[in-house]
Amino acid sequence: MLKLLVLAIWSAIHPSAPRMHDAREIAGAIELAVSQDPEAPVFGTREEDAAVMAYYALRESWLTKDAIGDGGRSFGAWQQRNAAGRADLGTQARAWLALLHEGARICPESPAAPLSGGCSVARSTADRRATKARQLLAEARRSVATE
Repeated sequence: MLKLLVLAIWSAIHPSAPRMHDAREIAGAIELAVSQDPEAPVFGTREEDAAVMAYYALRESWLTKDAIGDGGRSFGAWQQRNAAGRADLGTQARAWLALLHEGARICPESPAAPLSGGCSVARSTADRRATKARQLLAEARRSVATE
């Protein structure tokens, strides 16, 4: 069900996004990482965590699993600046989710801020992305319910 919601979120942003070359594989990695996460969801539910992950993947790499950005310093679907960004999608997804949990510990008021550049510097970007992801999740739930 998470994979279907992720694809519906991307479709709400751009109708062709779920058909991008790596989209289904990234959606599968999100579903697996979130559903097997031993920690409690950061944003309240596993669906919300998956929605935020999905939105970040689209914004960071336009759903490209081997993307390289930031002048060759960021890698993968979530543009991570560590070895995980160069790893397989499952590793990328689990590492991103682990960073989100770390963000919840060090920046509880804005858990995704460290993923966007830091607790203070990137708070507005992270909060805007999390809010948008939750809005898209609500749309995706309605879309999936009518199918």
